[in-house]
Amino acid sequence: MKLRHLLIIVVLVAATTNAAVAGNTSFGIKAGLNAASITDNPTSWDPSMSFKPGSAAGAFLIYQFNDQLSLQPELLYSQRGVTSRLLDYSIVDVDLTALFDYVEMPLLLVYTVPLKGSFKPILYVGPVLSYTLSSELDLSASLLSVSVDIGSVTHVNDFGGIVGTGFRWDAGSGMVTFDIRYQRGFTNVITSGDFEINGDPQVIEADDIKNQGFALLLGYAF
Repeated sequence: MKLRHLLIIVVLVAATTNAAVAGNTSFGIKAGLNAASITDNPTSWDPSMSFKPGSAAGAFLIYQFNDQLSLQPELLYSQRGVTSRLLDYSIVDVDLTALFDYVEMPLLLVYTVPLKGSFKPILYVGPVLSYTLSSELDLSASLLSVSVDIGSVTHVNDFGGIVGTGFRWDAGSGMVTFDIRYQRGFTNVITSGDFEINGDPQVIEADDIKNQGFALLLGYAF
């Protein structure tokens, strides 16, 4: 439900902006996959961790300064997190998956490689500001599982940077876009604090834990 409402808002805002500067901008939608992780685990988690798959979707604008340089603001719903293991919690291994849902607002400066034809490679870089929609831990041991809200130990906002490459390809009356990007957060996603698992108090001691990950996104600009 959150994703559907977000996409409706994105479409309305972007369409209005596009109409106001018609002729200089293109409006598009995109979707794809994240491979997310964090830079370090809390001390109560196993040091080994794995990338967590997730989805991303939203809308973007392309403002062309000239044939090579453009500005591309985006508004995306993005699933991030990590998979690991909880240490010293019980006599059995407890696997965990941290789940973070964000609204992300990248602002990308895009360079289009000047080649003849409809296929244009691109390079881009820029900042991204994210707002946390939800954060939780999914814990499982043997046949038992539980989900725990960890909003009390999660930062509401995350500021980071994006670098990537891809291509734009003229197709019909619009343009196909494809992105391969790396995103790195500069804000600690998890803070030190307390939460409970089935009434059992738990403490997270966080030091330098930031979001990071890769994304593949396919889109179409009108």
